[in-house]
Amino acid sequence: MNTIPKPTPIQLNRFNTPQILNGGLYAVWGISLFLLLVSIFGVNAQRQAIKSVGKDAAPSILTAQQLRDSFADIDASLANELLLKPGTNQQALADFEKNQKKIADRLVAGAKNITYPAEQEILQTLQFKSIGYFLLLQAARDAHQRGDKVNVLNIYRQAAQLMDKEILANAEALDRVNSVELESTYNRQRFENGGIMLLIAIAGLIQLGMLGAIQFFIYQRMRRVFNIYLLAASAIASISIFYTLGSLTSAASNLKVAKEDAFNSIYALRKARALSYMANADESRYLLDAANADKYEQAFQQKIDKLIVFPKNKSLKEIINTIPVSPTDKIKIDEFSGLYADQLSNITFAGELEQTVDTLKRLDEYLQVDKQIRQLYRSGKVAEAIALCIGNNPGQSNWAFERYKVANEKLRLINEKAFEEKITAGFDNLSNFEVIATLSIGSIGILTLLGLRPRLREYL
Repeated sequence: MNTIPKPTPIQLNRFNTPQILNGGLYAVWGISLFLLLVSIFGVNAQRQAIKSVGKDAAPSILTAQQLRDSFADIDASLANELLLKPGTNQQALADFEKNQKKIADRLVAGAKNITYPAEQEILQTLQFKSIGYFLLLQAARDAHQRGDKVNVLNIYRQAAQLMDKEILANAEALDRVNSVELESTYNRQRFENGGIMLLIAIAGLIQLGMLGAIQFFIYQRMRRVFNIYLLAASAIASISIFYTLGSLTSAASNLKVAKEDAFNSIYALRKARALSYMANADESRYLLDAANADKYEQAFQQKIDKLIVFPKNKSLKEIINTIPVSPTDKIKIDEFSGLYADQLSNITFAGELEQTVDTLKRLDEYLQVDKQIRQLYRSGKVAEAIALCIGNNPGQSNWAFERYKVANEKLRLINEKAFEEKITAGFDNLSNFEVIATLSIGSIGILTLLGLRPRLREYL
């Protein structure tokens, strides 16, 4: 005769109270350690992203644009020097020496901040090509001193081609390498930061759930209403989760403002400045090399079109007058594009709108002088055109260009100050995190042990 088997006990009854309490203790320790490691990993990744954007890529990008400024300006200085009799344009000589030092300083600065493999090769190429350019430059000046006009132009054309095709192109390549890395790092960190914060939130809730479950078990099994140590552990765990998520959120927010609001404007303004220097060089080339005047006029306009494009039936002054005084949203003007349109659509900080408008006014002022230069040249008044081009008196080209540069610089500094403040704030958000997090998690582990040890002793 077959016997009917007895039913098996409920699974929970297979473990006695000390085993359950010990298991709970180890589980809290395990999830706490996991939470600590994930939090430290997330904070280190966020800190590295801030460093990559604020300390590695951004300075190299700006150095690349500054190199373009100085190289283009030294080319304009050479053209201005060659426009007059030898030794009569002292300002051009002074500008040449000033830019020569700037180039040397910026090449050194770029070399000190090499972060990515491609940078070293580009900087080496820039150093090598700049030596060749300076040799041609001196040869042109020597020919000019001798009164050898044919060789002056031939040598200058070689120098101009080296400048445009090699030097400025490599400076742009240095910019591009760092821009790609900056965008890649920033976008990757934004994606990863969201996943890490979700993981921290889930792990933190599990940790709190375990502490709550242990307390509930003690209440049910042992009729202990309060366990002060477990309550303290739960409070610290709650504060720790909010602190960790708050630190990561604040750091990410500061990085976002630094990158999207401040640096994007800095980048647009630095590119605009470099292009302006290059256009200014084309203006001088237009007067120096009559055979290629049309080519240089076209090159000038192509660069200006990257700064501003607006309807042909309107003037830049009319466009400026349509800019709202105090916008409530990003400014968008129909059929107005270019780097300064990008800047207008990214107004964020106090004083930025007013300074953007002033920069556009100064640019319009410079462009009006440029029109006068070309009108004088076409009407055969070459000497007057040259005087207007290289003059530093009010109403002359160098005067207008200097006013425009100052306005652009003031606008950039508004954004640069905000960028540096937000990068510093991002680092501050994560300052001493590892120490604070380790103490918090260690406290939770110790408090959990202190809360459970008296209960465990009851079974000894």
